[in-house]
Amino acid sequence: MSATATGRQLATEGKLDQALAVLLGAADRDPADVEAHLAIYEVAQILRRPDLALEHQRRAIALAPIHSTFAAVSEDYALLVPCVPGPFTANTPVDLLFDPARVTLHRWYVDPTVPIPPLPRHDAVFVAAGESSAAQPALQMLEAFAHRCRVPVVNRPAAIARLGRVDFAETFAGARFCRVAPTVRIGRAAYARDGFALPHIVRPLDSHGGHGLARIDDDDARRAFLAGCDAAELYVSRYVDYRSADGYFRKYRILFVGGEPWPFHLAISPNWMVHYYNSPMAEHQWMRDEEHAFLAGMGDVFGGELAEALREASRLLPLEYVGIDCAIDRDGRLLIFEADNALIVHQLDDPVMFGYKHAYVPRIKTAIDAMMRRRLAR
Repeated sequence: MSATATGRQLATEGKLDQALAVLLGAADRDPADVEAHLAIYEVAQILRRPDLALEHQRRAIALAPIHSTFAAVSEDYALLVPCVPGPFTANTPVDLLFDPARVTLHRWYVDPTVPIPPLPRHDAVFVAAGESSAAQPALQMLEAFAHRCRVPVVNRPAAIARLGRVDFAETFAGARFCRVAPTVRIGRAAYARDGFALPHIVRPLDSHGGHGLARIDDDDARRAFLAGCDAAELYVSRYVDYRSADGYFRKYRILFVGGEPWPFHLAISPNWMVHYYNSPMAEHQWMRDEEHAFLAGMGDVFGGELAEALREASRLLPLEYVGIDCAIDRDGRLLIFEADNALIVHQLDDPVMFGYKHAYVPRIKTAIDAMMRRRLAR
């Protein structure tokens, strides 16, 4: 077994520090080992060493801008998957969406400053690059590329480019059934001088997963935020209280596949900043029971005008694969926090405690495969 294979095996066993040491050694001995660099990128991110991860991703891309994973059994179709450099959250995690036995994935890391490299044979293009300020030049180049494509293009880059927080809020400004808090992009100095209407939430530009996010209720909180954040530019939006009648906050993740909504998870928390990883779902059976009911019958939660709100959201998000994080506000309206084509869909939860998720999440992957086959048939 090669050193790179040994490192990957150690990583699958959870021996991440040992794996990283072995992989770094492999990359030192052979700087042209693309697989070693990619494995370091993956392990270093898990170990929260982003600088090391991105450095080895850069080296891997410099060696080969296209990384292919071929169908393990028999290829039904091959996808060209345009990506942008960055952490896991920068791109749609396509390896979790498509059957590795039947689908070949050619990840193309796009550099808009150089000519397009020779591209492998592919049946369709699935744009995985997510929205960020850094990704905008790549998305612009990919939109021109999409216009020239002779194969189906799933998730047009121009629509992805509109998922940024300011543009996204503007897209929904005239929505009848959906509610999105208006967002502004503001420089640090202007925010320090002028503040924003209270209460509000503020975060660094291009932050995700709640990193750097704060709720500001008074000037003392604003000064404390600025003291702990050195970002030059910020996103600021009005805080909307979406607490349920029982005092808990509920955040739903819903995926749209070919325009149809599919439930992925429900996170319940006593705190306003809700993320699945920090919510006490594992501690309370009643929370898991409620999530199970949501997955089993989304229409029981999102019926009536909320169902119409989901249809409206689908119309305003012209992407074949996109997800929303949302809540039901205190007026009973659909409150959407964000939309993203790079939201993770996985089956990594404890199969005993969260067995119901393993029963329902595969429906999303089946819907994605069916959507791709319809596009290919056309």
